[in-house]
Amino acid sequence: MRKIILSLLTSALVFGSISCASKTTSSSESIEAAVETTVVTGPAAVKEFIPDSSNVKLLGRSFYDGLNLVMTYSSTGAEFNVSAKTLEVEINADSNGGRNADSAARIVAFVNGKRVLDEMLRSRNQRYTVFTGEALTEGVVQILKVSEATSSFAGISGIYTDEEGSVTPTEKKALKIEFIGDSITCGYGVDDPNRNNHFKTSTEDNTKTYAYKTAQMLDADYSMVSISGWGIISGYSGDGKKHGESALPAYYEKAAFSWGTTIDGYNPKDIAWDFNTFVPDVIVINLGTNDASYTKNDPEKCEEFKQAYIKFIEQVRDNNENAIIVCALGIMGQDLYPYVEAAVDDYIYDSWDEDVFALKFDSQLASDGICADWHPSEKTNQKAAVRLTNLIKMFYGPDPLAK
Repeated sequence: MRKIILSLLTSALVFGSISCASKTTSSSESIEAAVETTVVTGPAAVKEFIPDSSNVKLLGRSFYDGLNLVMTYSSTGAEFNVSAKTLEVEINADSNGGRNADSAARIVAFVNGKRVLDEMLRSRNQRYTVFTGEALTEGVVQILKVSEATSSFAGISGIYTDEEGSVTPTEKKALKIEFIGDSITCGYGVDDPNRNNHFKTSTEDNTKTYAYKTAQMLDADYSMVSISGWGIISGYSGDGKKHGESALPAYYEKAAFSWGTTIDGYNPKDIAWDFNTFVPDVIVINLGTNDASYTKNDPEKCEEFKQAYIKFIEQVRDNNENAIIVCALGIMGQDLYPYVEAAVDDYIYDSWDEDVFALKFDSQLASDGICADWHPSEKTNQKAAVRLTNLIKMFYGPDPLAK
């Protein structure tokens, strides 16, 4: 994979000299203290760790290209064990350079599960302080891009600690789940409780979605393949016309998709994804909400959707021989769920593959909050995560890690 990526690089990155003044906090044995205490000057971050698989666990469809750990889809990034007094991370923007405030990459960092950094990447190169202080901090760090790939990519170019610091990859989880979806899976607008507002990457956060929460509940590694507004045969249609350019199956076998955005001189949509990189035990497909804006209960269009859905199940199965596949729909509309269910039944009948299931999510409730452009709130996502988690536990028993 790395050889393929490197062969696509036509030139090295040239970054601007703009830097970001990071928020620094005092470190202690408790991460709560690291977040809450007074700012102090800590040891200099002078020791560099390359963000490749020798030092970090790559999350989702991220990959190291020789220059950056490229963060593509939602919640891609790095996870690692750290023992240090100071931790800094250098992040590069894609060719958009964060010029458009509504589409800049949103970067977060967690230390021992607590969010300590939440920033919009607004220049080509920024170096953030995750923590600093006179006392040693030990634990697990996640550096994530929680906004979606279509708007912007980003890359981790370096991880830095004080002279005595150490960075090592965390262990891979026993259970792996891939989520394939649209804006619901991306976390579109989840941080904006006004249903009349529209898309901004600053209000998008995949870690508050049913997908990320399900992975957390099951202590699973995850991979997100999600694009807002996309579907099986058509993206969102406000004019009643078919928008086939926004059909996700066409790009499922690519590293990622973005509308013309590049990093390091290439675009991951031109790179074939290596399915040996992440081999899921469970795959959740949550597509059809946007198709419904095109099909509009027209029998012929709905049948077209069903047949295309069957082909997508076949495509997913061809690339993931042993995974259980869950075909879900319903949070923002259930019109096409009967056709999802029929697609699953027809696929099983023709293939004798009984490891495919349909799941009808409950529709979101106004009492649980409605977010930007009528997208689900974190409370709604939490409910969906519980429902999905319980289903996956049925496959493997009370303890899904004992499969």
